[in-house]
Amino acid sequence: MEPNFAVRAHDLAEKKTPEELAEIVSSYGFRSIQLVFGKAFDAPSYDDAYVARVKKALESKNISVSMLGAYFNPVHSHIDVIRKGVENFEENLRISHAFGGAYVGTETGSYNDSPWTYVPKNHTEEGCQATKKVFTELASYAEKVHGQVLLEPAWGHVIYSSSVLERLLKELHSPAVYVTIDLFNLLYEGNFEQRDDIFLSALKTFRKDIKVIHLKDAKIVDGKMVQLAPGEGDFHYDLMLQAIKQYCPSAVLTFEGVKADKIRSSLAFLQKLW
Repeated sequence: MEPNFAVRAHDLAEKKTPEELAEIVSSYGFRSIQLVFGKAFDAPSYDDAYVARVKKALESKNISVSMLGAYFNPVHSHIDVIRKGVENFEENLRISHAFGGAYVGTETGSYNDSPWTYVPKNHTEEGCQATKKVFTELASYAEKVHGQVLLEPAWGHVIYSSSVLERLLKELHSPAVYVTIDLFNLLYEGNFEQRDDIFLSALKTFRKDIKVIHLKDAKIVDGKMVQLAPGEGDFHYDLMLQAIKQYCPSAVLTFEGVKADKIRSSLAFLQKLW
């Protein structure tokens, strides 16, 4: 089975017209993208006419949208910020059908409003319950409009591990909620040496419910974990790709946060390993 590689569109180009963005993505050889309207386009809008324009531009280059990014902080200290995040997520669910039923994804935020870094309160029952409340609403809306939600755990956030996410999914009990796995986000300096076990555990836990895997790399430099492009760090991608083939072979493998000048070399590295 051939891998389905994708890229976060605004890592290649920000604030472009739909036509310009499609041309740039195509020049890298990608046929699938993770798309954030507000970052990718110069005049973003969820109006039907603009959505149709985006769809036409991407289809002209045979590019599909695997995921719409609508990341927001569900435990922000200001309720109006949460409400705006929910409304934006719902808008993305609404338009997802224009892009073949693309998934709509988010991480789960932090009690440190911004940036979403670790604070002890994140790893509490209060955080789990607050997050559950927000995503119960969004899961219900997704079912209503026949949309699909992707939730992504991250060590510094309120849903901080595979086991905590597994519990949340069981409690949501929704057929509309699936998973994004990003190994970098599940790590910190204290568990970096367990990265293989953490990745394998995530894949074994969620299996085919994993719809997107984010491609990054990392190493510890002067005691701090530093993000790098795939192939430039200490992730064991030979093991990781074999596990993906075994547990979730249809997952979309998406470059996220990789600098544009590193994408081609990283893609070649991963294709050779695959």
